[in-house]
Amino acid sequence: MEQAIVEPAIVRPGESPSTPLEPNQFELLGRGISISFSRTSITGDPLFHYRDACREVNARGDDIRQVETEIGTLVTVTLEPDADAGSLLFSVLIPRARLEGVGSELRISTEGILTRSRFPFSPVPNNDQLQEYRSLTMTGQASFVVS
Repeated sequence: MEQAIVEPAIVRPGESPSTPLEPNQFELLGRGISISFSRTSITGDPLFHYRDACREVNARGDDIRQVETEIGTLVTVTLEPDADAGSLLFSVLIPRARLEGVGSELRISTEGILTRSRFPFSPVPNNDQLQEYRSLTMTGQASFVVS
C-alpha cells in the first residue's frame, strides 16, 4: 500500500498560515441591552458584562454558568439575586462559529432571554407558573482575542 505524501504549505514572507479558530469574544446588542462575553481572560476566567437602562452587571468565573447544548452554548448570569420579588437572570445562546484566524471577525445573530423567577407564596402547590421569559434577538460581532 502506497503512502500519500503531504506537501507542507508554502508560507510567503510576511504571511502566516490561517488556522480556523473558534471565537472567544462576543459583543452583542438587542432592544436596549448590550453584552460583552469573553470565554477566557488574562486570568483564565470567563468575563461577562451586561448593560440595560436599569442596571449594569459584571460577572466572572463561576458567576457565569455555561452549558454546552446541541444548538450552541447557553451562557447565564444573575442580574438580580433571589429576593422577595424573585431573581432575574439573563441567558444568551452563543452559536458555534469558525473564524479564518486571529484578527478576523464574524457578524452573528442569536437569542437572549430574560428570566424572572418568583417564589410561591404558599407552601401548598397551587398551579403557579414560577418563571416568566422575555426573549430578544441580539446581533453583533464574534472574534478571537489573544489574552
